[in-house]
Amino acid sequence: MKLQIRWRISILFLLIFSATLFLNAKEEAIVQNSTFENVNTEKSDTKHVIGAVENVRLVPPNVILKARIDTGAKTTSIDARNITPFERDGKQWVRFVCVAGEKEHTIERKVLKTVLIKRHGEESQDRYVVNMRIILGDVSQLIPVNLNDRDDYKYPVLIGRNFLRDYFIVDVAKKYRLKPMVLPK
Repeated sequence: MKLQIRWRISILFLLIFSATLFLNAKEEAIVQNSTFENVNTEKSDTKHVIGAVENVRLVPPNVILKARIDTGAKTTSIDARNITPFERDGKQWVRFVCVAGEKEHTIERKVLKTVLIKRHGEESQDRYVVNMRIILGDVSQLIPVNLNDRDDYKYPVLIGRNFLRDYFIVDVAKKYRLKPMVLPK
């Protein structure tokens, strides 16, 4: 009698175990074939959802500028006019003008490197790369940015992957999702 009960319990255990494996495999197949149309990316644990255009704070000169978010661009680019290279303490530096509305701000930065930027339908261009602090929402990063006269562009800042990585998800159907935090005085 005890042997029959053990036998039945063993069979029941095997059936439950097999059913669990089957259901897990079926659930995994459903997840792999899903289009994830209903996934709410807004509730991400670690990343902010931003739009195709955002306001960012550039420090210095501590101004807010409109920025185009470009996941295809590797490096962030800022509007820099009258770029003038010079030497300080044996190192290469640049002086440039950042325009914010009606105000012009002269900025000096140590050159990290120069890069050759490939442009669609135009000649490649050498650009200086300097460290600048960019703030979007509550994310503040000191990152390499390339300097380019963006006067002919609609947005003075182009945010690339070097700023977006690890912090943001881009929803191109949205704009101006976050305000750059205010810096303490």
